[in-house]
Formats: sequence, C-alpha cells, structure tokens
Amino acid sequence: MAVRLVDQGDYEQALPILRCVASQGSGFEIAQYLAGHSAIQLATAETTPAILRDEMRIEGLERLTLAARAGWPTAQAELAREFARIESDQAPAQAAYWAAVYRRNARDRTYGLDRLDDGLEAEITARLDAAQSARIEEEAANFALEALIASPAIPACAPYLGSAGFGRQRGGAGDGSGRRRPPGGGRGGGGGGGRSGGGPGF
Repeated sequence: MAVRLVDQGDYEQALPILRCVASQGSGFEIAQYLAGHSAIQLATAETTPAILRDEMRIEGLERLTLAARAGWPTAQAELAREFARIESDQAPAQAAYWAAVYRRNARDRTYGLDRLDDGLEAEITARLDAAQSARIEEEAANFALEALIASPAIPACAPYLGSAGFGRQRGGAGDGSGRRRPPGGGRGGGGGGGRSGGGPGF
C-alpha cells in the first residue's frame, strides 16, 4: 500500500506507514529508503508548512543514510544526488563518497541499472581536488555494511504492523511464515551487493 502511495506521489500518506515498516529493522531496507525519499519530497512540497520543511529534509537524509549503509543501492545513489545539491563545505565530499559507494555496489550492475547520471558525477568530481578524491575512493573501498536495527513499534503502528509485526515472526523478516525473504525485488532496486555502504570519515 505504501509503495503504491509513493508511486502516486502521495508522500504525506505513505510516510507514516513507511516509518512503521522501517522500524522492523533488517530486511526492510526498501521501507527505510522509501521513507527517506518521501521525507525529502515533502521537504519541498508546497503543502508542507515552512516550519516543518527543514525537519523533513533532515529526516529524509538520515533515513536514506541508514538504508545506504545497509547496502540499498537506490539510497546510495539518491544520497549522492542530494548532497550534490547542498551548499556546504562537507557536501561535495559526501556526494562523491556515496557516488563511489554506489559504483562499488554490484547489485545494480548485475541488472544493468545505472541510477547516477554521468554528468552529475562529473560535476561532483569537479568540486574536489585530487587528494580529496583519492581519500574518498579509499574510504569507499573500505566501507562495510551496517544492518538496520529494529526499534520498538509505537501504538500508532498497530494498524500497519499488526500485533506480531509486519512480515515478522520470532525475529525473521519475510512473508509471515518465519522464513527470511530473498534479497531484491520491489521498487527501488535491491539490497546488499557485497561491500557497499557505510559512513565516511570526513
């Protein structure tokens, strides 16, 4: 239901559902990514009160980062794009870092997908000197996955998760049978892909 709402551009309705599903932790990276994406969209929506726009943008970047560190390639690519738009001293390095991490994620390459425009990557690279670029490439090469951590569900999530949690029994993520779902599938690409996401040291 939440994916359908995102596809329709109804981010305000989708975000509360996605927050709840993402709270289930590992195995729900796509929900964390879509929650971040939705929050970013709401940050610039005319219907979002001005007082909430910065909060939405911060939430969006934080959720995208969690999904990216967990190996979700679409989140990694979106972070590169978002940081490329930000005017700050640290943003160019962050944009280059996530672009490099994305390039090392084998998942999208396996399916012939490329979510980063070559022109944008060239712009990102142009904002850095050779020493910075080399350091960022080293950081990206040493990046290790960080699994999503589950958090306790709040009462408002009950309609979306049920009493036992959405798709989860005894800590398993999947179809409700206790079996873990295979990776990949769904909107936004696949997860994992070996060494692909983490946190830069700059």
